[in-house]
Amino acid sequence: MSSDVGSVDGPVCPNCRQPLRETLRSEQVAAVVTTDAPRAPMSVTYCGSCGWTLAVTPVPRLRPMMGMGAAPEVVEPEDASTLAGQFQVRCRELIGEIIAAGFTPGVWIELINTMGAVEAAKHLLSIGRVLPVTPWLVEHGRPELTMEHEITQTRWAEVFTDDDRADAARRLASAGGPEA
Repeated sequence: MSSDVGSVDGPVCPNCRQPLRETLRSEQVAAVVTTDAPRAPMSVTYCGSCGWTLAVTPVPRLRPMMGMGAAPEVVEPEDASTLAGQFQVRCRELIGEIIAAGFTPGVWIELINTMGAVEAAKHLLSIGRVLPVTPWLVEHGRPELTMEHEITQTRWAEVFTDDDRADAARRLASAGGPEA
């Protein structure tokens, strides 16, 4: 291989320009969420050559399912009387309908169980990630069951910003493909 790093095909570290196919590393670390809260496991992806951090994401807690065909459940909110708690209850309802329609949104469930429904939604919006269930629901004519659709509802105006709602609406429209 040539010593000219600029000629490398594929992803490179934005800091040292070394090829990430050879230097990419990932590990889990326990970060303190608050002084009163327990440590939360985080996945850190970094360049093994220079140590530059490329991504830090929460590690979803995996829960074993009880028996064959059992669906994972969304945990109860800490306080169902708050708007954030009500959003989590609504997400539980949506997920129940989605499972009944034939899709188990495991990623969404694990994010809610790890972060809470509002924080999970804000996290997904911030990283630009569309849940696998979103295009499936759109393709099956059920966009009203998506997280993105729910975020756009005025009921949650105190929880989500105008930008959050606009981003959710754009994501939902793009999940329908070019004709949406």
